Amino acid sequence: MTIAPQTQAWLSDSWSRSQGAGLSEAKLPQELRLNAEALAERHHANKQLINLTKQHALPLFNQMMAHSQSRLILSDRDGYVLCHWGVSRYSDKLANVALDVGVNWREEHKGTNAIGTALTARQTVAVIGEQHFIRHHRFMSCTASPIFSPEGELLGAIDITSEQQRHTQQTLVLIASLVQQIETALLCHLPGSHYRIDLAEQPSLITSGWQGIVVANVDGKLLGCNAMAKRLLHRPRIGDDIDRHLGASWNSGEQVCQDQRLHLKTQQLVETRPSQLVSQQIGVRFRDPKLERAWQQANKVVGRNIPLLICGETGVGKEQFVKKLHGQSTRAQRPLVAVNCAALPAELVESELFGYQAGAFTGASRQGFEGKIRQADGGFLFLDEIGEMPLATQSRLLRVLQEREVVPVGGNRSYKVDIQVVAATHADLRQLVSEGAFREDLYYRLNGLQVSLPPLRQRADIERIIHKLHRRYRQAPQQLCPQLLRRLLAHDWPGNLRELDNLMQVACLMADGDPELNWQHLPDTLQAQLQGPEQAGEQMAACESELSLMVNANIVSSFHRFEGNVSRCAKHLGISRNTLYRKLKALGLKP
Repeated sequence: MTIAPQTQAWLSDSWSRSQGAGLSEAKLPQELRLNAEALAERHHANKQLINLTKQHALPLFNQMMAHSQSRLILSDRDGYVLCHWGVSRYSDKLANVALDVGVNWREEHKGTNAIGTALTARQTVAVIGEQHFIRHHRFMSCTASPIFSPEGELLGAIDITSEQQRHTQQTLVLIASLVQQIETALLCHLPGSHYRIDLAEQPSLITSGWQGIVVANVDGKLLGCNAMAKRLLHRPRIGDDIDRHLGASWNSGEQVCQDQRLHLKTQQLVETRPSQLVSQQIGVRFRDPKLERAWQQANKVVGRNIPLLICGETGVGKEQFVKKLHGQSTRAQRPLVAVNCAALPAELVESELFGYQAGAFTGASRQGFEGKIRQADGGFLFLDEIGEMPLATQSRLLRVLQEREVVPVGGNRSYKVDIQVVAATHADLRQLVSEGAFREDLYYRLNGLQVSLPPLRQRADIERIIHKLHRRYRQAPQQLCPQLLRRLLAHDWPGNLRELDNLMQVACLMADGDPELNWQHLPDTLQAQLQGPEQAGEQMAACESELSLMVNANIVSSFHRFEGNVSRCAKHLGISRNTLYRKLKALGLKP
């Protein structure tokens, strides 16, 4: 983000664009306004931007502009006004120009104006009075700046509009400060953010608001940094170890990085980040490094229409992972359509996926069916257990992914679709390809990025998950028995999160509010599941001992029954005479 120089090149360019859009200086342009439903969708899609603006920019605006007839305005990247704060009501002039929520202020609709021109020029601009292209707008002073994500993506614009007050250089500085506050907050809310490191060449600049800021995950890997940090450090890249840039003592409390001659301030960010992914079913936060890495990688591709393949054992939470991806993506307002390929009969997979024309087959609906792929248009198509998809269906799916269009069963018309494809499997697709059970071309088409979700037994945060589920399902304040916790931690959990969730739910129900959840509250079937190697060995030894006693008693009884006749006794017992001789000798019996 840079403050525009006093030269007017951007202004003449903006006027040229306004004229090229067919606008007239003398005519108030027709407004483009969202209806209530479309505005609600914009608000939801920009929820984080709105909240961070309220938290980090609005207080400074109120402090500096409290006694002025000014309004703070936030627009999205397309120029639609999302929110405004400040003066309680507009004058008649401002009301007439429709500077209100839901109205679009791009240059092609409103001519040269601060919001639209800042978005197009991608820089801070002040449009004062006569500089507005539309004559009806020239009573205003407006200063705006674009807002960028840590990745450099244009998110929207922040604007100060005044009717009577002419904006000066101070307003430009204020807007720049507001944007800096918002962009810093966005940086600190990156998925997995754990540490914030402020850096400057002088100690007095550490809290100036213009210091360098680096954000790292719990392992000290760089997640993002602001423009000042990029200038102070040597080519910082996402994924770098912070040690490489700031030395090994960056988190030890030392205030100076000797190598770079930088003053540092390291703080741990609050751990209740929206990006830490709380599962709607079992409340699992992505504090496991492997899971967090998968989450960060997946977030980078879903916004760019690159197919995502999620691998992992049954029950690790693949579907919940996809739901959260969808909820935080740019497609959140469009459908997430899930298809379990293993649950559908082979003969119904194609009609379910691709849809069918009316009367395409016996039993088909008279209205036909558009199919899951078309239902997912604009959103996510989640193909769970993709390895179970029949080969014939795989061939048709490959064409959909290549052509981005689908032809219903029994039809001859194709329909264009715009979908983010996410596939998941617990199977080894490479092995299935080698066996001829899965198309190699489809495998490579789906495998734009492959991430693996770790099984529960390998999760670094398994103890936290156990306590989280216990708190969720307990009937009253209750402790978790340390011995039971050790058993839970030692278990292999072949059913992963699903198995643990079910076990804890049943155990807490059986405990019925007792002050401690312990081994005795587990039903016999669950106790059997949790038998560790030591307990299982003891149980087996006891069984073998009991069996041995029964066998010996049978031998003695048969030996006496047949009055010491070894041949008849061995035949009755179904063993050889030599075996019987050895058993009798061990028992102290002589034939």
